[in-house]
Amino acid sequence: MLLAWYQTHARSLPWRDAPEPYATWLSEVILQQTQVATGTAYWHRFLKHYPTVEDLASAPIESVMGLWKGLGYYSRARNLHAAARSVVHDRRGELPILAKDWQQLPGVGEYTAAAIASICHGEPVPVVDGNVQRVLARLFDILDPVDRKAGRDAIRSWSEALISHEDPGSSNQAWMELGATVCKPKNPQCGECPVQVGCLARKRDTWSARPVKQAKKPPVAMTVLFLVSLRHHKGAWEWWVERRPERGIWGGLECFPATMKEEPAPTEWNGKAALGPFQHALTHRKLTGWFVLDAGAHIAPDGQEKQHGEWVQLEDDERAWPRMVEKVLSELRAWTVKN
Repeated sequence: MLLAWYQTHARSLPWRDAPEPYATWLSEVILQQTQVATGTAYWHRFLKHYPTVEDLASAPIESVMGLWKGLGYYSRARNLHAAARSVVHDRRGELPILAKDWQQLPGVGEYTAAAIASICHGEPVPVVDGNVQRVLARLFDILDPVDRKAGRDAIRSWSEALISHEDPGSSNQAWMELGATVCKPKNPQCGECPVQVGCLARKRDTWSARPVKQAKKPPVAMTVLFLVSLRHHKGAWEWWVERRPERGIWGGLECFPATMKEEPAPTEWNGKAALGPFQHALTHRKLTGWFVLDAGAHIAPDGQEKQHGEWVQLEDDERAWPRMVEKVLSELRAWTVKN
């Protein structure tokens, strides 16, 4: 019944027309934390620039990050690039077939591996994303939190029991599609659901409380101080930009030198011009940002410029900034030159 519903109601998505491992992999990575409408444009753009895994592997990481600009969660781009290089260098360009082998690549987790292996190679491994999790938690009225072991085990057991061994790719996509288009977090379209007859949460009117999740810790309030150095060079304004460490917040992105502390923002900046405050929320942090002009931020003790940074023209739009910086760039440019 579900597969029949999927054949009739599945959205027309470009990577579904003729599933191919590389293109499917790209779609799965891009669509993590990204809406389909937005992700589709990026998927087309990536395939145009890097039509093969070899093309992606040979591209400079700066170009990949630039193409990813605006999608956020930049670790996805770094892992995608690292995984492509691993495929080319360690597997002679041959993409994996089995899910367990996909999981050996950087950034490829259980969900992505199962999606590619089932859709492209017919391996009967269930895909459990947030949509599937919600559908099964409602269908079987699962009381255990799905982000704890008991709840995860229950979801896993049902997903393994329900997957079609004849057509696992369509089966997985059907469950995901059902959650994305019908069994939504709010206002589910129960009358259109092909499995509504057996849905326990609908019968018991508990659908709004499913899935159950453990209470989240409140985000930690932190202050971020961005140090902005400015110079006028060859007729153009430039500021000093450094690449963030690969590990940690904003890993691998380009940014002004920054310090982050769990303490309130000071009211005085030692007489230096400051722009802020700006608020930005992350999963586990609530950030308050200030931009402060600091003429010496880019100078090492010996008077030489630091090697891991560079002067960048203010109007350069090719940088992969953290979202907190990117959303105030226009205001920051005008303020910086003015001061």
